[in-house]
Amino acid sequence: MNRLRLALLWLSLLLAAPTQAAEEFLQPAASPMQQQLVIYSATDYRYLQPLLQHFQQQHPQLGIRFVDIDSQELYERFLQESPHSPADLLLSSAMDLQLKLVNDGHARPYRSIRTLSLPSQVHWRHELFAFTFEPILTVFNRERLGPHPQPHSRQQLLALLRQDPDRFANQIITYDVATSGVGYLLASQDSQQGLMYGRLLEAFGGLKLQLDDSSNDMLDRIARGEAAIGYNLLGSYVASALPRYPQLVAMAPNDYTLMLMRLALIPKTAPHPTLAGELIDLMLSAQGQALLAQSGLHPVLEPDSGQLRLAIQAQGPVTLIPLTPALLPPQDPLVKQHFIDAWSGSVTTAPTKSQP
Repeated sequence: MNRLRLALLWLSLLLAAPTQAAEEFLQPAASPMQQQLVIYSATDYRYLQPLLQHFQQQHPQLGIRFVDIDSQELYERFLQESPHSPADLLLSSAMDLQLKLVNDGHARPYRSIRTLSLPSQVHWRHELFAFTFEPILTVFNRERLGPHPQPHSRQQLLALLRQDPDRFANQIITYDVATSGVGYLLASQDSQQGLMYGRLLEAFGGLKLQLDDSSNDMLDRIARGEAAIGYNLLGSYVASALPRYPQLVAMAPNDYTLMLMRLALIPKTAPHPTLAGELIDLMLSAQGQALLAQSGLHPVLEPDSGQLRLAIQAQGPVTLIPLTPALLPPQDPLVKQHFIDAWSGSVTTAPTKSQP
């Protein structure tokens, strides 16, 4: 192993150590590195690693620096660094924040034979591209439910909380909408579905709601019995946790189940926009969609259809969050602050952050 490879390996191990705000991973080039692609991602590294390794096989002189970061931090970090950000690609499930970056002129259009063939629902002006779906689920620790059957709707969940409030006090956990981009998106979408969410939120607040910024962290805490119910968790992470934690069970609410899309964006300032575009092409190819599915994510396209067709349609109780300008008004600073204040007011009996 030459000195360069040793240096890269050392750097990889160093960067793999957790930091306060983000984790970084370095995939060294197979041959002497000539370029480095920098990816800021709100999707966990392990879900994208096989796809990135496959991409590197096509580009053996390419190194990849992967910054694994929360969706809100991703958005703020990119803006703070702009116009000198090293990021070539931004990947996030906070659809509203990604669309705001496009609307504010930070995205570079990308067109290829593949992207020009995409269904209109999965791209926005060829500046923003969906590559996976994400069902939003509620998770229960069945041991903490006691004698109660598992609810299958928000109405049943609300009835359960009212029936046995002592059991579920300080036992419900969800995203902190003030600090999580995905959490704010999901709460704002919930608020548009009717009165039930408001009633449920008030019930949560009366039982001292716990808050967090990560689906994986919440799943670990539910599995340890620190919470009985996790509301609005990302489905792929839930699916990955269920085999590890048999005490957990998931619910796709039969009144409606939100479905968001992970989105890729090439910044206008990207140092390597061509390579970033080629990676988007791979992500949207049948092979790329299959690799994402094998990692536990939900492909946005039917991998084996031979055509670029949506893998799921908004039908029945599934409420697909559309990639449209309707996502932008909740991002107005005054509107957002008002929503966060109102949301926080509904959970005023809860601490602002849960205790370990």
